[in-house]
Amino acid sequence: MKNKILISTVFISNIIFASPVPYNTNQISFNKNIKRFSGAISKHLYEKGLNKDVAQEKVSKFVIGGDFENDLMAQNILNNFDTVKYDNLVSYIAEATLYSKKVDLSSYETLIGVFQKLDKVILDKQTLAKIEKVSLENEKIRLLYGV
Repeated sequence: MKNKILISTVFISNIIFASPVPYNTNQISFNKNIKRFSGAISKHLYEKGLNKDVAQEKVSKFVIGGDFENDLMAQNILNNFDTVKYDNLVSYIAEATLYSKKVDLSSYETLIGVFQKLDKVILDKQTLAKIEKVSLENEKIRLLYGV
């Protein structure tokens, strides 16, 4: 009798105290290994031969948005596409800023340009739809952080 009471008490206490913890599956996981995106772009330009100050000025002038939102948008792109690597994204944007082209990571055209530079990607209907989805998500990030 004592065993049944003990077992039932333990069972009921486990049910009461082991309530489920809510888990947000829509949360963006931010990779802590990624440095500031604008810093990586200006470093890439510096390694190509530009003066540090000129490289930073070009990045601040031609990459649209703030550091935090660009970091989030870059992370969103990398999370949604396995074929895009961080270095490829930095290289593409650094090249665009080198030639004084405005870069907006929430722009569908910018994302298409990134994918056209990659050799392994075929731009079929599914990929284009996914690119459009990511650009809309990045637009929401931009609106949320107010540029």
